[in-house]
Amino acid sequence: VRSIASFGAFVDFGADADGLVHISQITDDRVNDVRDYLEEGQKVEVWLKQKKDGKFGLTMVESKLSGGGGGAREPVNLSPFEGMASDVWVKGTVVTTTNFGAFVKVTGKGGATAQGLVHITQIQDGFVESVADVLSVGQEVQVRVTSVDVGAGKMSLSMKEEGGEGAEE
Repeated sequence: VRSIASFGAFVDFGADADGLVHISQITDDRVNDVRDYLEEGQKVEVWLKQKKDGKFGLTMVESKLSGGGGGAREPVNLSPFEGMASDVWVKGTVVTTTNFGAFVKVTGKGGATAQGLVHITQIQDGFVESVADVLSVGQEVQVRVTSVDVGAGKMSLSMKEEGGEGAEE
């Protein structure tokens, strides 16, 4: 990795010019900050995705070799999480935090993994001023799957007990 920009990383891969690994080509997971995954001087494995006007487009994800850049992402397979009882707790890892919640990577039936959103209102009982004050990237958390929309590729998670504040089970 020769240099890092907000939109990706420039990599010396032995050609006349450095190639660009766009932020969407670093991993299958959502990437908010390239520096969370790469640093200057790091050795990485890349594939040439395209060459256009002397510029090289690279990818670090072999499955992203086909097709043009910027297309729709491969749909996430959330079927292993469908029908999971909302009272079942699973271990997850915070992948990224936003002002509206945290994306958490969870493992489901058969070892399948996917990311879901823990909305800011589902982090803990009571008001959460800032997600970053409560959760940090890499933190392991216990979550419940509260809804799965396979068609939209979205999964909602909660860190709160079922029923929320004051609920008795």
